[in-house]
Amino acid sequence: MKKLIVVSVIFALVAGAAFAEATLGGQLMIGTTFLTNVDMDKDGIGTEDVMMGGLGFHEAKMSAVFGDSKGGGKLVFVGSNPDGSAYGMNLGNGGKKGNIWTWGFLYWRPITQFRMQVGLNADGDYGAAQISGWGFTGEAKNSVAAMSDYSYWGEQSYMLWIWQSALTRKGNAFYPGTGDLANVSFQFFPIDPLTLTLVLPIGSGMADSGDGAAGLAQNQLADFQFNAKYSIEEIGLLNISFVGKGGLGEDQEKEKSVGNLYASFYLTAISGMNMELGLVFGLPWEKEDGTEQDGYLGVGAGFRLDGGGPFTFKARVNARFAGKTDGADMPTLVYANILPCYKINNNLWAFLYTGLSMESFELYEGFRIGWFVNPYVWVRASEGLRFWAGLQIYQDGRRFEKFGATVEEDSKVCWRVPFGFNFYF
Repeated sequence: MKKLIVVSVIFALVAGAAFAEATLGGQLMIGTTFLTNVDMDKDGIGTEDVMMGGLGFHEAKMSAVFGDSKGGGKLVFVGSNPDGSAYGMNLGNGGKKGNIWTWGFLYWRPITQFRMQVGLNADGDYGAAQISGWGFTGEAKNSVAAMSDYSYWGEQSYMLWIWQSALTRKGNAFYPGTGDLANVSFQFFPIDPLTLTLVLPIGSGMADSGDGAAGLAQNQLADFQFNAKYSIEEIGLLNISFVGKGGLGEDQEKEKSVGNLYASFYLTAISGMNMELGLVFGLPWEKEDGTEQDGYLGVGAGFRLDGGGPFTFKARVNARFAGKTDGADMPTLVYANILPCYKINNNLWAFLYTGLSMESFELYEGFRIGWFVNPYVWVRASEGLRFWAGLQIYQDGRRFEKFGATVEEDSKVCWRVPFGFNFYF
């Protein structure tokens, strides 16, 4: 018995030392639509009737963070809607609905000049967008108050079709980072301002690398990512990145682009004001029949004004143009958002999220204009509890059932009254 007690005490001491740096946390997000004119049984088409409910959303997340500057990691458990319509669209569970899915990563920094990490970080690593990416509306999009940057929620599309490509990575001029890609990454710090990152996809995660035989080493390596980040003290941050698209893989040289090149600069020199500029160039390639594919150029910019007072303001604009698809010009895409915010007090903030977008189709002899107006409020209800509510009014301008098909001249103006809660602990 004494030996058992001694062993138990030793185990407790060892376990306590091992997890001394560990922190546990979690969040619960629940949102729904109170009133709307959107018929979710008809793929988000607006009606003359007032509907109630639909576009429900909930997510429960539990995370454990452990380690120090020498090594550690993070493990996250996520429970989503029973129908699978959760943030991330249940990536990584093989399309099964209502699953509890997990992701995590471990890192090790044996010396100051080198760090390696393996696993998956669904919250993203290494992305270059400081204003124009996820953080533009942040958690408001997850709580359903703000128009989502994601292409859809569950199996029913309620977003403007045009924003599905404009606000996701497909239309962003800034290096997106790893996001939901399982990978092994290596970081090098040769001098203080410079960080070099090499990302090697390992597939079988939330997003596989490549098509077909994605697990083949040559195809995995053809999807590598590289990022060089140089920090200029009191001036800003310069990023240059490359994202492989598989064209260097075996039997894929004439089927896929080699990849995308990104360059961006984030300006921090002006007090109370930040700006960023991004460029992306999708490298072209030729199919076996000689037709040109997918080469394109995109530009983006972001602006943030925050002088410490009650008023803040954000803006972003993105344009994608040039490029060929099956010998014809790719659609030209332009979108712009503004997000003014007035902090009435520490517990009540009011936002006015607004967007306008245009996409032209030379290949299909048409264009479309989309817009939305989305005022919403954030309320600190109690310690750890946040309440969101808003109004979303939006229109695609033109709608079609599938890419290239005949479209209606006028689409319905849709509206929703969403609200939700976020709880953190």
